[in-house]
Amino acid sequence: MEKAELSWAEVKEMFAETDRKRAAAAVDFDRQMAARAADFDRWVAEANKKFAELRVDIENTNKNINGISDSNGMFAQEYFFNALEKKLVFAGVHFDYADDTLGGRRKKRGCPTVQDQFDIVLINEEAVAVIEVKHSARIKDVDTLIDRKLKNFKYLYTSTYGNHKVYLGVAAMIFEDGVAEAAKEHGVGLLRQVGEAVEEEGAWEVRAY
Repeated sequence: MEKAELSWAEVKEMFAETDRKRAAAAVDFDRQMAARAADFDRWVAEANKKFAELRVDIENTNKNINGISDSNGMFAQEYFFNALEKKLVFAGVHFDYADDTLGGRRKKRGCPTVQDQFDIVLINEEAVAVIEVKHSARIKDVDTLIDRKLKNFKYLYTSTYGNHKVYLGVAAMIFEDGVAEAAKEHGVGLLRQVGEAVEEEGAWEVRAY
């Protein structure tokens, strides 16, 4: 059986139907893309909200941690100062008084500005003891005392204590691993809380710088 030839009108109708289907498919595709875009925007907005809430939680946690750390540090500072002010002995040396206000800023022409603060300083006519106070002491605290604090103290107080012997110490409630070894190596004294008193840690000789 021979296939009937299509008329021009039928051909045009076929093309028109194809165009209508393409248009409908395009509309449906655009609708799907718009829905997906809206879903994505909602997801991004929700994610941003959660990230913002998480950031606030982290900031609050950090504030709480810093607050606890500051509180611990203030307690340690007050405790060791009161104990040393009462005892006035460090590294077997008797001192006349204790000071927790020493610090300053100094600049020489052509040299960088030096600024520092010293937690506790014990003083007599021949010697001073510079004590760094920490709630939890680390090896880097010993290094800082040797590399920066000692140098800055001598620089800031050259005219006052330039001829004094300088003893160094770290006072802390807790000593992390390795601190005692580092302190012994450099001849730095360690002080810890024992009940309501202060006790020197270790049997090594504290060096006079």
